[in-house]
Amino acid sequence: MAELDVETARWLVSTAGLAAVAAATTQLDDGADELKVATDLSRRTSHPERRSAALGAAVARRRARQRWPLAEELLFTRAALEQASDPALSAHRAARLVATLGRSPAAAATIVDLCAGVGGDALALAQAAAGTGAPVCAVDDDPARLVLLAHNAEVAGVTVTPHHADALTFPLAPGAVVHADPSRRRDGRRVRRLADHLPSVPALLAAHLRTGAWALALSPGVALDDPDLPADLEDLEVEYVQLGDALVEATVWLGANDGGRPATAAAGATADATGAATGAAAAAPPAQPAGPGSHRRTRATLLQDGEVVASRLGSPATRTRLPVDEVGSVLIEPVPAAVRARVHDDLGRELGAWRVSAHRALLTCDVSPPPSPWYRARPVEAVLPARPKELRRWLGQRQAAGTERPEVELVLHGVDADPAELWRRLGRPRRGPHGLRLEFVRRERDIVTVVTRTCGMVGPDG
Repeated sequence: MAELDVETARWLVSTAGLAAVAAATTQLDDGADELKVATDLSRRTSHPERRSAALGAAVARRRARQRWPLAEELLFTRAALEQASDPALSAHRAARLVATLGRSPAAAATIVDLCAGVGGDALALAQAAAGTGAPVCAVDDDPARLVLLAHNAEVAGVTVTPHHADALTFPLAPGAVVHADPSRRRDGRRVRRLADHLPSVPALLAAHLRTGAWALALSPGVALDDPDLPADLEDLEVEYVQLGDALVEATVWLGANDGGRPATAAAGATADATGAATGAAAAAPPAQPAGPGSHRRTRATLLQDGEVVASRLGSPATRTRLPVDEVGSVLIEPVPAAVRARVHDDLGRELGAWRVSAHRALLTCDVSPPPSPWYRARPVEAVLPARPKELRRWLGQRQAAGTERPEVELVLHGVDADPAELWRRLGRPRRGPHGLRLEFVRRERDIVTVVTRTCGMVGPDG
C-alpha cells in the first residue's frame, strides 16, 4: 500500500501543504510531540490523510537535515527518506555514470533513473549531467512519489522528467544510460540476495540488459557468488562503497568501466593512502584458493565528507588468499569495503602480512605499516588463551606491576559469546576506547585473545 495517495501528494506540494509542513517542522523543533502537532494540523486541514502526510514530511525533513543541504525545502515521506541514498553516495554514482556518456553511441543519450522514488538519485544525475545535453527521466510506479520528485527537482533547480511506469516495462531508447535503486526491503526486513530486491535484479536485467551503461545500487550485503549476478559479462564490476566507517552499498556496474581507474599497488609493494606503490615489502606468499565468486571484478571505494578518499580495484588474476600463521607483533584490521571487495589479501601482501585465520578478515605482521585509510593496525601486547579467568589474572598482574589501570574494550571476531557475561567474568575492568582491546579471535583450531593497544594504532583514527 502506498504511503500517500496522489491527491494528498498534490496538496502537500501546494502553498497550503508546504505551509503546513513548515509549521509542523517548527513545532517539532520546539519540542512538541507528534500528537500535539497532529492536533494542531487539524486547524489547517480537515483531511486526516493530509494531516498525516504533513506530519510525516515534517519528521522526515528534520531527519534529512543531517545529510541534505536543501532539507528545509525538499519533501520526503518517512519511508522514502529511509530508502534514499546519502547525497554523497548519489553524487558519486552519478558522476561515474555520466562519465560514460561520451562513450555512448548516441550523441546525447538519455539518462534513466528507474525506481526513482522522490528523486534523490535523479537530482544527482541531473546535476552531474548539466551541460552534457543529456535529458534525465525518472521512472516510478508510485505517482504520489513522482509528485514529490517534481517538487524536489524544482527546488534543486534541475530538469527531470517524471514517468509513471513499471521499471520492468518502461521502454528504454538505444544507448540509454540506466540507474536503478530497487528497494532493499521485503516484508519489513533488509534483503541481500539479488532476487529479493524489489523489483528483483534478475528481472531488471532480463528486461533491460542490452542498453547502455548500468549502475545498480544494491544492498551492501550482496555476495560476489550470488547466483543471479550474470556470469558471462566481462564488463561487470561490483563496487562496495563505504561512507565514513559504514559499509553502505554494493553497486553493480555494467558497461561503465573506464580508463581512468585509480592506481593500485603492484604485488610486493606497500600501499599508501591512495593505493599507489611506495616501497618494497616482503615477497608474495604462496597462492591459496580464493573462494566462491573470485572471478568477479571488484572495487572498494571509501567516501569521506563527499569526496573519494581512496578507490581500489580487485582483479581476479591476483585474488589469492594469504597463508595463515601465528599472530605477529601488529594486528591489522582492513576496513569493511576492502573485505567485501576481497582486496584485503592483496593489501596484506603489499604489507608483508599474513592471515590470523583462513576465515577471518584479520591480518598480522611484524613491522608497523604506514598510515592508510584501508586498515587500522594495532600493536599486539600479548596472545592469550580465551579463558576469562586467565585474562582476569593477566589484567590484575599488569595492574599490580605498575600504576597503570588501562581502559579496556572487548571485540569478538567470529566468536559467539554474550559480551555482558564475558565482561562480568573478566571482573568488569574499566571500560573505554583508550587503552587495551581484548580481541577474541576464532581460528581453525582454537579461540585466542589478542591483546592490542589502541594508543599505538595506525589508521584514519590513529
